[in-house]
Amino acid sequence: MEFEIRMDCTIEDFDACWKAFYLKKPGTPGRKQASPRTHRNAGLFFLVMGVLTAFVLRPPARGLGIAAGLMEMVLGLMLLYSGFCLGSPRSSSRWAKRAWKQYQAGGDIYSCRFTQEGIWIYDSKSDHLYDYDALDALWEDAERFYLMMPGNRAYILRKDAFVRGRPEDLPACWNERTGKTAEPVG
Repeated sequence: MEFEIRMDCTIEDFDACWKAFYLKKPGTPGRKQASPRTHRNAGLFFLVMGVLTAFVLRPPARGLGIAAGLMEMVLGLMLLYSGFCLGSPRSSSRWAKRAWKQYQAGGDIYSCRFTQEGIWIYDSKSDHLYDYDALDALWEDAERFYLMMPGNRAYILRKDAFVRGRPEDLPACWNERTGKTAEPVG
């Protein structure tokens, strides 16, 4: 069976790759992170407590109370800022933004084709054939496959971009040709 996938990635694809691949290993749960709402609530708490400590409660050592209150207010502002940044719909990691710029500057990659002889990557400069034995892994999340190449390179294959073949059949084909299983991430 042959598969062909259009390669038109978005910055959201790179961000998903960052979250699924670089922040954790396949098959392991990701690190727990506080939600943007928790960041904002904690920020408000520290901001209010900083104002109370610095100006209202008036501890015996007045200078120390103002300094402690100011530090609490700075922490509160930082948490508020991080809560709004994490909660914004366009929040992407710096890695994803940098990788997205490199992807755009590297020229167009048109498609990826899984055939009997190997995996063809068609781009604006040339066509490359990779032998199945030379590839590292195929990772999968709910919306994408990540084709891992030697040298820490990865191709993002969106499941909604399949031109030929069905996405749910790709892991079985991968297993048949490489002897490796598609590892779940995310």
